[in-house]
Amino acid sequence: MEANDALARPSRARFLALHVGLPLALAALLLAVFELTPLDTAIEDRFYDPQSREFPWRHTFLFEDLIHDAGKIVVIAFGVLVLGAFVASFFRERIASWRRPLAYVFLTLALGPAATSGWKDLSPKHCPWDLAMYGGHAPHTTLLEPVPEGVKRGRCFPCGQASSGFSLMALYFALRHRNRKLARRGLWLGLAYGGTLGFGRMVQGAHFLSHVLTTALVCWLVAWLLYEVVLRKSEERRTAPFNAA
Repeated sequence: MEANDALARPSRARFLALHVGLPLALAALLLAVFELTPLDTAIEDRFYDPQSREFPWRHTFLFEDLIHDAGKIVVIAFGVLVLGAFVASFFRERIASWRRPLAYVFLTLALGPAATSGWKDLSPKHCPWDLAMYGGHAPHTTLLEPVPEGVKRGRCFPCGQASSGFSLMALYFALRHRNRKLARRGLWLGLAYGGTLGFGRMVQGAHFLSHVLTTALVCWLVAWLLYEVVLRKSEERRTAPFNAA
């Protein structure tokens, strides 16, 4: 038992360093970049028309109807399918072994956006389209800079829309003990889909890049925490005989 524990500890430490330590370190680095440089506004300026004082792509079919509205519906539909498969796992022996991963994915799809929305509702930060520099009323502040007194809370940080896409990163944790190749594809799917939804909101003037990247971090940490609570031990026990062989 002691020998097995000794072998497991470095692997566990490596897992935590890669899946928790590295994302947090990157987040700290990016925070410094956004605080010390005008990167957020430099990117957002590309989508703003100073002549008309508006974001010209804000109400277009591509970004409003297709990416914003339909993009969220796709994830909701996927969540319903996952929930249906979870219920079916109680009646079909063939998918019974997937019951816990299915429950984990459904919980992550729900709690990732919930955590993002909860933070957003408490946030004083404003959307780009609310800022005076983009035709709005509020002053621009950095992520760590307080909003001046008397200015109403913006409730626009981080990006709620992108959270539905980034929550798909749960597929990585759900599959990592079963199929590493599919797990990596699930990770890239979540990053790509969340990034697409977030980019759409940036083009519309709803969010800065820092808002979108913060959403990715929140959803990743939620996915990891739920993996630790709901899935990891059962999946490690399930694969133990194969690993031992």
